[in-house]
Amino acid sequence: MSLPIPERFREAVGLLSPGLRSLLDAELAAGNRIKRVQPGDPAPSDGVCVMLAKPVSTRARASGDVLTFWLESSSEYKASFTDQDARTFILEAPLESDGAYPDMDEIREETNRGSAGSVDSPPRAPIDMSNWSIVDQFRAGMRVDYEMWHDGVGYKLELLNGATDIEKAAILKMLAPPNGWRDVEALAALDFDGARAALRKALQSGNAEVRAAVRSHAPSIASDTERSETMLRALNHGPFLHDLSSVLDQVVDFHPPEIVNALFRGLLARTGDIATNYAAMLAFVHGKADSTFDWNLRPLFLKFNTDDGAERTQAFHELCALLELSSAEVMTRIKD
Repeated sequence: MSLPIPERFREAVGLLSPGLRSLLDAELAAGNRIKRVQPGDPAPSDGVCVMLAKPVSTRARASGDVLTFWLESSSEYKASFTDQDARTFILEAPLESDGAYPDMDEIREETNRGSAGSVDSPPRAPIDMSNWSIVDQFRAGMRVDYEMWHDGVGYKLELLNGATDIEKAAILKMLAPPNGWRDVEALAALDFDGARAALRKALQSGNAEVRAAVRSHAPSIASDTERSETMLRALNHGPFLHDLSSVLDQVVDFHPPEIVNALFRGLLARTGDIATNYAAMLAFVHGKADSTFDWNLRPLFLKFNTDDGAERTQAFHELCALLELSSAEVMTRIKD
């Protein structure tokens, strides 16, 4: 039986081939979730990609059973499954970590060996940390095991509620500069001047994952001007995953004129898949779409998924007409 699909994803999921739909249902039943759906790369313009939040675990990450598996070098997804038509795809999102991509079979084998026990090697008893200091308990909890990684579990933030100022300062040293979303989440939970300073610095100089995490877990850390500046960098140059997708989520509630202009500019300057999502967001923020990717307007959005400059320009004029804006005035505005 197929599991319920969130309403915003239903139309896209309905386009998947039977083999890919079976894989998606198995993954959802195993606790995976849909991160997003998108037109374009690696699918053709009339196809669709469904991206999972976690790597596939319900079948071998290999070709077989009518599906073809590819490991990718793309920064936007780590692997893909498709069928012989190569029109619809299931993608694996890059890991939110240091970029290393572990072998799932090896991880499961090690986990099974560690949990099975034997006559010669009985299972270890849980470590009693009740007498440990908060700092030591927090440090021990920073070791990300398979379950934490697989389920997207962060550090034990509840420990911070009883931490003294001295203990918070010691924990800050372990977290700064942040190296991933868990570090950022903990810095936001520390909530004192030193942690906020570390978050402000990370927002300026951290990697894409870290910047996205700061915007998610500590949106008030920057002034509106600083927030606009970091969002503009992502909109103008950022890759889709982590940095850019996080910014588009923020555009829903924060879109001053310079952000809107960057979206219009990207319709003509960014790659086709990004321009497609910019068009969808512009329709939403101008009140012409019911969601951030209104599938009723999908044919128009997909017109931006082309490298042909003339076709992009024509789509630009059509979108401006939908938004009840003068395309000439918008062109002038984004060139200034």
